[in-house]
Amino acid sequence: MDYIFLLLGSMIVITCFYFIVSPFFNRSGENDSHSEEKGAEMPLEMIYAAVNELEMDFHMKKLTKDDFEAMKTQYHTLAASYLKPEKVQNKNQPKGNVDKADREILKELNKIRKQKGTKG
Repeated sequence: MDYIFLLLGSMIVITCFYFIVSPFFNRSGENDSHSEEKGAEMPLEMIYAAVNELEMDFHMKKLTKDDFEAMKTQYHTLAASYLKPEKVQNKNQPKGNVDKADREILKELNKIRKQKGTKG
C-alpha cells in the first residue's frame, strides 16, 4: 500500500514539475513576443481601448496628469498614423491638420465607446 502512495505522489510531483518547467523550454512563446517587436500593427480598436483604459486609470487617480497626457498623446499620434500616414509623417505640417486629425481620432473613439455602451 505504501508503494502505491509513493508511486502516485511521485507522479503528481513529476507532473507539477513538468508544467512549471515546460514553458521555459517552449520556443513558440519567444516567436510571439519577437513578432510584436518587429512592428506588427495594432488595430485601431486596440489603440482606442488602450486610451479608454488610460482615461479610466487617470480618473481613478492611478496616473498623474503629466503621465496621462504623455501616453494619451503617444496613442493619438499612433492612431493618427494609421488613419492618415502621409499627414503625420510630414514634419512641416500646419497646426490645423493636427487638430483635424485629433478631431477624427476623438470622433472614432466616441463611436467605439457608444458601440461598447450599447453592447454591455
